[in-house]
Amino acid sequence: MKKTSLLLIVLCLASLSQSLEAKNVFADILKVYKTYQEVNMALWLTGDVGAEKRFGKELQFWLNLTNKPEKDPKINAYVRGIFDRLVPHYKNHGMKYTVRVIKNSSANAFAIPGGHIYVHTGLLDLVSSDDELATVLAHELAHAEKRHSLKNFRASTAAVALLNAALKNRQDREIWGALLTTLTMMKFSRIQEDEADDVGQFRMASAGFNPAAQVAVWEKFLKKYGDTKGVEQYLSSHPPSSQRIENARKNLAKMNVSERTTFANTRNLLTAVCQNLLVNPSFEESPNQQLTGWQTIEGKAFISDRFAITGRQSLQLTSDSRMSATRVLSDFIPVAQNSDMTFSGWLISENGNQNAAIGLELYDSNKRLRDRIWAIRKAAPVSTRAEKVEIRLVNTPDHKIFSANTAFVKILLQAGPASTGSVWFDELRMKNTGNPEPINLIETGDFEISSNNLPAGVLTSSKGISHDKTKSSTGYSSLKINGDGSEKTFAFSGIAIEKIKPDQVLSGSFFFMGSQQIKGILTAEYLDAKGLILARRLAQVEFESNANSWTGTSFSFKADVKPEETGKAAAIQIRISSFVPAGASLWLDNFVLR
Repeated sequence: MKKTSLLLIVLCLASLSQSLEAKNVFADILKVYKTYQEVNMALWLTGDVGAEKRFGKELQFWLNLTNKPEKDPKINAYVRGIFDRLVPHYKNHGMKYTVRVIKNSSANAFAIPGGHIYVHTGLLDLVSSDDELATVLAHELAHAEKRHSLKNFRASTAAVALLNAALKNRQDREIWGALLTTLTMMKFSRIQEDEADDVGQFRMASAGFNPAAQVAVWEKFLKKYGDTKGVEQYLSSHPPSSQRIENARKNLAKMNVSERTTFANTRNLLTAVCQNLLVNPSFEESPNQQLTGWQTIEGKAFISDRFAITGRQSLQLTSDSRMSATRVLSDFIPVAQNSDMTFSGWLISENGNQNAAIGLELYDSNKRLRDRIWAIRKAAPVSTRAEKVEIRLVNTPDHKIFSANTAFVKILLQAGPASTGSVWFDELRMKNTGNPEPINLIETGDFEISSNNLPAGVLTSSKGISHDKTKSSTGYSSLKINGDGSEKTFAFSGIAIEKIKPDQVLSGSFFFMGSQQIKGILTAEYLDAKGLILARRLAQVEFESNANSWTGTSFSFKADVKPEETGKAAAIQIRISSFVPAGASLWLDNFVLR
């Protein structure tokens, strides 16, 4: 009989009359429940999986009473993401593996019967990469799969006695606390530790994590806390040792994996949110030159590979006659009379003699055309240099744009009349002004816009650094470094110190990929008013690319100005340097800092 059902019966009986017969029934039910628990624990000790699952739920109940769970959804999602990648590579014996994060400063993790893994926040503070966290979780899952806790419990007379005491004293927190301590701090044998290490290292490799992290994370523990005895409170049930590190190195040799110390950390990956109500705003999503999200209503419009501000394609409108115009419309965009919207876009002409206009068509709730207005750009010649148009669309007392019956609008792009030739449009945006986007302090970190074959906002004196429209982790392009065996360096334009609050903690992330494994360093530093670098480094982040696979990593630092820097620090610079081997290439993309 299930525990919940028995408890319901007990509650029902408690509400009955206090007759002698009812009291006897109540006592019998409690006796049966007590016997059920004792039988269940006996079944667990024989290896029964169903009994272990029930016992695991009992232990979870007491753990939740005595520990504070981590409530930060980002932290929980990060740990679950790593855990969920590992789980399919383990036998579960009919149990469901779970992971929970506990707020505890010790760098520990443990497994309890039933396949439940617990991670302390102190461990998350110590490991600095996905692969290092995967090392610990893979190790715990190996203990769970091999049921090492059960085997150790059977062999311990004291542990079995404690279990019996807990069952006889179901509400005694001290006894249950001692039982949980025994389970979570139980020392594993050398054979069991080696088995969990071996299984965990090979399984994490199968899940796509770098097994070299097992060497790195065990070395990190030893360097910080010493060998075995010095780590009693850190991974106390299985302290790392120098022998286990050497065993991990032997496994790497078997897998033909080279040792490394730098791994990706996706814990705080950021996204450069770009709200846009327009479909296919950069004209990249146009297979076979078919214009997706837009409609040509007059004249000639083409998908072009010329004058692309972002990506590889733009929209070309060509007017063959001075007496006619070429017009293209967007899909419907819902609006209301009080809508506050912002439009922006880029355009460029063939020789500077071509006219272009950008307007709006206004529709009612039945999508019937009510008006056409040139509220964004009236017809006028377009420059041969890329020019950006940006305007805020909102009703004001002296300028009405959206009337009471306006329910939808369409963006209208026009080339001509009174001119012939072509005009190109690209990177169009329409957003609700009232929905603020998270600010990216590195405004050009997506490398979408180029200038003289170099991404806009990038400063460098190194040769071989260029804008690459053939590869990207997000968007349509990236920054490419072609190697010649020398150090390559580039930096983003400085971020004015006025944009940053005093002592603000800044978080950042970026993506990278190499034609082979290539190391690099990101440095955050102060610049003075002349653009010279001050001595102190705010952050220094090492990264190492995987071959032909995009990887993301994150970092953070405190923008605190020291007394000796007061009056000198004028901006923050993000600088990247790497020795790229001759013939090799390194790509970087999607830098975000906020």
